[in-house]
Amino acid sequence: MYLSIVTDEISSDPLTAVELATEWDIRHFELRNVGSGRLPDISDADRRRLRSLASRGDIALTAISPGFFKDRLDSDTTRRQLSDALPRAIELARELGVPKMVFFSGRKESDMPRSEGVRRVADLLAECAAKLAEVDIELLVENEHICWGDTGANTVEILDAAGNSNMSLNWDPCNGLWAGGDPFPDEYERVKDRIANLHVKDTLRDHFGEFRGVPIGEGEVPWREILPAMIRDGWRGPFCVETHYQPKVRGSRVCAENLKKLLIEAA
Repeated sequence: MYLSIVTDEISSDPLTAVELATEWDIRHFELRNVGSGRLPDISDADRRRLRSLASRGDIALTAISPGFFKDRLDSDTTRRQLSDALPRAIELARELGVPKMVFFSGRKESDMPRSEGVRRVADLLAECAAKLAEVDIELLVENEHICWGDTGANTVEILDAAGNSNMSLNWDPCNGLWAGGDPFPDEYERVKDRIANLHVKDTLRDHFGEFRGVPIGEGEVPWREILPAMIRDGWRGPFCVETHYQPKVRGSRVCAENLKKLLIEAA
């Protein structure tokens, strides 16, 4: 079993994030934001920093998350991401030797039937997956509460509709909980064979009913049920810390420590 972490959950400087995380015995890293922006829209200086990380032999860069397709499917943003940003993201991933890229599944639209939304986003993602397959990069679809794939189960529905073997699930049970889902046991049984990356964070509702980030294992996500089931079924990682809990450095360290304890218990 091994942990990974999203670097900007610790620091916007990826070198600082890696320095701190390696002190916590984390050596696998997912890239999302750096000081100059979200990948691939970053400065030359930040690109050089990432290349220096990629050249190290003691760590691994597991995925990049450029944040594509969180907007409406027919928006200018989505069209620009597909035509302009995707080729640049592929170029950056190849430059860094990153094997996976995380996408989303289009913002839900109240005036569009779900069947149409699923079909359209499945076609879009299948097109992207085919492009990524040409350079041996796997497309991961992360469930996100504002998207057509809001829960893990609904995201697997999109994967099934796309029918592309180069697509898997980036499962985030916390995002699914925010969407009104119930991550365990029914959703887990639906998604367990499609998971290629796992985001681990936790949340609690306050007295206004609003969700807030809390240390892993101290919230409403049933990690004490999910983690043993995943280990039993053969999942060996990454267990990727996506803190969403402040302050950044202390929050990430506490979350990593809590996750390690939960994994020891689960094993």
